[in-house]
Amino acid sequence: MALTAPFPAPRATARATARMTTRNTSRRASQQLRVAATGAGARKRPLRLTTRGRVVLLAATILALFAVVVAFGGFTAEATGAVPGPGVGPVAAVVVVQPGESLWSIAQQVAPESDPRETVSRIRDLNGLADAIVTPGQSLVVPAIN
Repeated sequence: MALTAPFPAPRATARATARMTTRNTSRRASQQLRVAATGAGARKRPLRLTTRGRVVLLAATILALFAVVVAFGGFTAEATGAVPGPGVGPVAAVVVVQPGESLWSIAQQVAPESDPRETVSRIRDLNGLADAIVTPGQSLVVPAIN
């Protein structure tokens, strides 16, 4: 069996050292050029949105438009002289309910010649009342006398 000596560690030659230095220098220079190019006047890539980004952008746009419409009063309505609905007719006045009054007594005062049941029904329709109960101080829209 022969004994062998370990190989000596390879030494870097001048040529190999110069080659490594040149590579590192050129690598650093190209990185510096890339950094400089991205900072000033480089072409930028277009913005790419994910699906979640598109949904968020859409929701933000809708919310902003809704805020603008609400801020400028786009949902306000103007009152007109005529009230829509079959057989309701134009509005004549607003009556404030006094203590002891009912829809029946108000209907008899507003239209004494007509049936009070029809007038009570028209007053309830005009004011959106679920029942015939009224409270003193309540304002009611009453129909015109036909």
